[in-house]
Amino acid sequence: MRGALSPHTPRNGPHRTAVTQPRAEQRSAALERGGKSAAPLQWQTPHRMILGIDDIVPEALHARVGWDIRHHFMAEKLIDRFGLKLLRDRELIRQLAVVYVLEGRTKPPEVEAGQRAA
Repeated sequence: MRGALSPHTPRNGPHRTAVTQPRAEQRSAALERGGKSAAPLQWQTPHRMILGIDDIVPEALHARVGWDIRHHFMAEKLIDRFGLKLLRDRELIRQLAVVYVLEGRTKPPEVEAGQRAA
């Protein structure tokens, strides 16, 4: 997936959407035949944003504050899940990523039904 986002390949075009987002008819036909889809659902949805290595915490401070790749990927998931903006919500993203990684989470929590209406 990340290889498709290299600077040497175009980010838009029919070849990218065909690879990362299988058509709904193909998925439903495969499920009707009793088979499983080829990939888990999280692989079929591309990330909307790929963070740079020092977008949240400067690279020089990574070792000092304990920021590693787990925090980096959690920050990407938080931005996607909650619709956060990098410049405006940088400190919130950092704090949530640290707390969720310390708790051992691998993805942000789901929104409860009562909170969606609010």
